[in-house]
Amino acid sequence: MRRAVILLPLLLLGGCSCQRHGDDSTPPPAPPAADAPTVATDHAPATATALAAAPVAALSAVAAGADDESTVVRDYFNALMRGDRATADAFWSGGQPASHADDAALRRLADHSEQADVRSLRMDSDLPIARDDAQPSRLREVPVRIRVVTGERTLRFQGWYRLQPRADGSGWEIHGASLQPVLD
Repeated sequence: MRRAVILLPLLLLGGCSCQRHGDDSTPPPAPPAADAPTVATDHAPATATALAAAPVAALSAVAAGADDESTVVRDYFNALMRGDRATADAFWSGGQPASHADDAALRRLADHSEQADVRSLRMDSDLPIARDDAQPSRLREVPVRIRVVTGERTLRFQGWYRLQPRADGSGWEIHGASLQPVLD
């Protein structure tokens, strides 16, 4: 009798494990309308990445068609190494780097590239890192590694460029830099 008293509330609260077959009163779900958006239920990495990237893309401190932070740094580097100082300086906020740019070694190398017998240049950048708590971030840091091969030696630099949105929001501009030589 005690067992029946204990089992009865469990059956009432938990329900029966029996399943009804045949005359289910709930109608089947309606098929989605042709113009209704579909939601992917497959959580493949590509789909999850695309769904996660959509809100991030909407949050941008610069205009939608503007170059990304890494592209701005690459274009600055290319202009600097071509010897086009005016174009390179235009990438900096205010149209010129600070009185003593922290990438001065790279800038000096660009000025004397013919004398230094520069044979190859390579700049690798990592994904930008937000350096503020604003949403969207208004201060980004692009980590870089630079390799310069001359006739005499190979020079390596490592550091970062910090970027901020231009005043008109049309794109990113360089706010600061820190490049240090890497010793082998």
